[in-house]
Amino acid sequence: MSSIDLYLYYGGEPCSDVTYGVIYEGPGKKLEIIQLKKRREINLKKLKKKIMKELDLDRRLHDIKIIYRAPHAVFSDRIVFTPIEIKGDKHVKIMLERIDSTPQLKAAELYISVEPRKEVGGEDVQQTTLEGGGGEEFQSLHAGSHLTLTPCTTAGVYTLPCQETPTSTAVCGSSYQQECIQSLLGEDEDEDDVDYGRDEYEEMIGRDDFYEDTINYENVDNIMDDHDDDVVDDQDNIGDGIGVQPDTTTVPTYEAHGPSFHANTWDNIVDPSNVEIPFSSSWVRGMNFSKGLIFPNKEAVKQAIIIYSMDNNKNYITELSNQRRLCVKCANESCAWKVRAFPQRKLNGLWAVTVYGGPHTCPSVGVNKDGRMMDSNFLAKELHTYVLADHTSKIKDLQNLMKERFKHEISYYKIWDAKQKAIANIYGNWEESYQKLQKLLLAYKDSDPGTQVSFRSINGNIPGTIIFKYVFWAFAPSIAGFAHCRPLISIDGTHLYGKYKGKLLIAMATDANNEIFPLAFAVVDDETGASWEWFLSCLRTAIKDVVPDSGICIISDRHRGIISSIAQWPNDYVKVYHRYCIRHVASNFNTQFNDKFLKSLALKAGYAHQDRKLEKILDCLKEAELKFSKDPNPNIAKKKPYSYLIKEDLEKWTLSHDGGHRYGAMTTNMSECFNGVLKGARGLPISAMVDYIWCKLVSYFNDRRTKILGDIEHGQEFSKHAMDLYEANYEKGTRHYVRPFNHQNGVYQVCTPHNPHRSDGGDHSHEVRLLENTCTCGKWEIYKIPCSHVIAVCIREHVNGMRYIDPCYTLQQRLATYSHEFCVPKDKSLWREVAGPKLYPDPEMLREKGRPMSTRIRNEMDWRESQPKPKCGVCHAEGHNRRRCPNVIHASTSSHVSN
Repeated sequence: MSSIDLYLYYGGEPCSDVTYGVIYEGPGKKLEIIQLKKRREINLKKLKKKIMKELDLDRRLHDIKIIYRAPHAVFSDRIVFTPIEIKGDKHVKIMLERIDSTPQLKAAELYISVEPRKEVGGEDVQQTTLEGGGGEEFQSLHAGSHLTLTPCTTAGVYTLPCQETPTSTAVCGSSYQQECIQSLLGEDEDEDDVDYGRDEYEEMIGRDDFYEDTINYENVDNIMDDHDDDVVDDQDNIGDGIGVQPDTTTVPTYEAHGPSFHANTWDNIVDPSNVEIPFSSSWVRGMNFSKGLIFPNKEAVKQAIIIYSMDNNKNYITELSNQRRLCVKCANESCAWKVRAFPQRKLNGLWAVTVYGGPHTCPSVGVNKDGRMMDSNFLAKELHTYVLADHTSKIKDLQNLMKERFKHEISYYKIWDAKQKAIANIYGNWEESYQKLQKLLLAYKDSDPGTQVSFRSINGNIPGTIIFKYVFWAFAPSIAGFAHCRPLISIDGTHLYGKYKGKLLIAMATDANNEIFPLAFAVVDDETGASWEWFLSCLRTAIKDVVPDSGICIISDRHRGIISSIAQWPNDYVKVYHRYCIRHVASNFNTQFNDKFLKSLALKAGYAHQDRKLEKILDCLKEAELKFSKDPNPNIAKKKPYSYLIKEDLEKWTLSHDGGHRYGAMTTNMSECFNGVLKGARGLPISAMVDYIWCKLVSYFNDRRTKILGDIEHGQEFSKHAMDLYEANYEKGTRHYVRPFNHQNGVYQVCTPHNPHRSDGGDHSHEVRLLENTCTCGKWEIYKIPCSHVIAVCIREHVNGMRYIDPCYTLQQRLATYSHEFCVPKDKSLWREVAGPKLYPDPEMLREKGRPMSTRIRNEMDWRESQPKPKCGVCHAEGHNRRRCPNVIHASTSSHVSN
C-alpha cells in the first residue's frame, strides 16, 4: 500500500458497541480526511503535525490525543475493533502494521481530542475554536481527562470514595490525600477485625496491549507528582480495569444549558496552571498490585489476580477464600509474591488489598501456558460481550479469541462450559428457565387466547415440586393461518444441545408459494412412542377447528412411535392420510442392500406419476432379485429388493398411488429446513428458546405479509411457485396435438411428440376430462396445477388455463395465511403468577461432560451421491483416510504418520 487514507473524527466521543467493539458518537461529530504518502518517514511527531495542520490548531497552545480504532477480531460477517491510544513511535508502527494486515479496510479511523499544553494550559480551558474549520467548535479534554466508553465495558475503574475531595494542591496538599487514604484504610489493619458488606455491580474485563506504566500507591506523594500523566495512561485502559459501575439513580442527570452558557467570551485567555486530578486507586491491566487497591467485591479481586497471572505467565495458590477474606500466594515456594484482600466496613463493604508482597521473583520460563488459572466462571465473564452479540458463535472461534487475548491455550470443553454459563448469565439460569417457561407461555396465551399450550410433568421427590417431561405450544397466528394452507403437515424431531438433553418436535405446513409455515412445537425427553402420541394428540386438539372435512395428510419418517400414534387416530375425527418421506424410505433401502443403482430405482419408483412407469421400475427390481437368488454366495442370494419395497403399502411411499393428498410433497425437507433456522435457538435455555422462536415467527409473518402485498400491488394473482410450474407446462403444451372426443363433456385426447433426448420420452397419448379435473398422466390430480396436456386443450379451445389452478395457490389465500397478527405481550411486571408446584428440569436429562454434539450423527441419507468421496491425505486415493492408508507403515499406535 503506497498511501493511507486516515479518517479524523472529532467533536464526539468513543462509545462501546456490542457488535463492533467501539464506535464514535456525538451530536457534534465531524470528519476530516488526510492521506499519508511517505509511510516510512512517518512518526508520532510528524503525524500530530499533519493532523493539527488539517484541523488548524496552534501547536504552541494545544496538543492532541490520538485514539486508533484498531481491528481486534475478524469474523466472517463483521470486524470487532478496540481503541488504542497512539502515544509513541512504536504505536505508530504497530498501527501501520495493523492497517497492512487488514486490506479489506479502505481507511483507518482516528479519534482526535484536543488538550491544552501543560506549560500553558489550565483547568479553565474547556473549549477551543478551529478557525480553519468554518468556525466549528471542537470540544477538548482536560489535560488529565481520559477516553470514556459509553456504556462502560470495563469491569472496572473505581475511585476511592472520600468524604472530601481536594480541588487544589495549594489548598490541601499531598498530605491531605495521604491522610484520606489512611483514615479509610489503616496501614496495619488487623485481619480479623473486619466487617463486610455486599454491593452488586456490573463487572467485565477488557484488554490493552500498550499499557506499560506501573504504579505503587504506597507512596501517595509520588503518585501526585506524576498524576497528570499516570491518570491518562490508566484511564486509556478503562476497558481493562477492575471496578464498579456506579448506581445511576444517585447521580444527578445532566441538563443542557442555553446558548449563552457556551458563548465564547474568553478568546486568548490562557491559564498556565496545571490541572489537579482527584486521587484514583483502581487496578488496570498491565500494572502490579499494591496495598490500597479498591475493588467492588471479591469476584473483582479474583478477576484481577487471574488476568495478572495470565499476562505474567505465573501460577498462584489460594490459601484462604471465604466471605471475609481472600489470600493467594505464588505457586513457587521460593517466591514471596502474595496478595491478601478483605471487605472494609469504612468503604461500605468494598474490598481492599491490605497485604501485598511482590512483585514476583520467580522465573516464568517452564510455566505451561495452558490456562489452568482460568476457570469457566472467569471465562464466562470474558465471553459475555461476544455471546451477547452472537450466541451461535462457534467454540473454536471463541477459543481463538481467548488465545489471542491471554496467549494461553484453553481446552475446548472449558470454553464450551464457559459459553453455557455466559448464556445463562444473559438469558437466565438453566434451571430457573423452566419456571420462567410457564409464565412466558401463559403471557403469550393471555395476549392471544387462541394460543394452545400444554404441559406434562411428574411429581418431584421434594414436596411442592414437579419434574418437567413435555411441553407443547402452537401460537394463535399459526393455527389461524393453517386454515388457508394446503391440508398437509410435515413432522420431524431434532436434538437440543444445551445443558440439558432433549428433542424439539416440529409440525410444519406450506403456504401457497410452497414455503415453510411453522405450525406447532414441543420439547420432549426423546422421540418415543409415548412422546409422539402426546405431541400428535396436542396437535390434533390445536387444529381441530381449522382442518378441512376432506382430511389432512401427515408426512414423516417411519418412526415406530409415529406409525402407532397415527394408527390410533380417533375414528370420529377428520380422516388422516399418513405418508412416508421418500428420502427415508430410500435411505433405509440402501442401508439394507448397499447398492446405489437399486437405490436410484427405489427413488424413481416413489416419484413415478403413472402406474405404468411404476410397474416398469418394479419389474427391474424383480429381475435384480431373481438374479441375486441364483448367486452362489448366500449373502447375495438372500437379497430381495423387490420384496422389501412391495411389503410397504404403495399409497404410503409412491406418488402414483397417493390419491393427490401429498400435493406433490415427497419429503420432510420443510421441517428439516426449519431445524437449520432454529439451530442457534437449540442451545439456549428452554424459555429463551421459546422466546427466540416467537421472535422469529413475528418477523417471519411480518416479512411475508409485506412481500405478498407487494406482489398483489404488481397485479399478480397466483404465487410464484404455481406460476413457474404453470409456465413450464404451458411451454410444453404448445407442442402437443389435441383431438376432441366429446366437446360438450370436455373429453379430449392429447398426443405428445417424441423426445429423442430422453429414453421412453414422449410419443404418448393421454385422456383429459376438463369437467372432472383429471388427466391420465396423473400430474393434474397430484399438484392441483394444470399439466401440459390440459393446457394444450385450453390453448385449442381459447380458454384461460389458469382458471384450473387450485385456489390454494392464490395470493389472496397466501395473504390470509399470514393475516392473523402476533399480539404484543404485556410487560413482564404484569405477567400472571403460575399457581401450583414449581417446575424443575429432569436431572437425568443433564448432559454428560465431554464435547457435546451440535449436529445429529449423519447416516447414509445425509451424504448425497453428488458429493465427492473422502480422499486419503497421503496417497490421495478415494475410499480410505490417512490413518488407514496401506502406503503408510505405522511404527506404533501412537507414532506420528509421516508423508
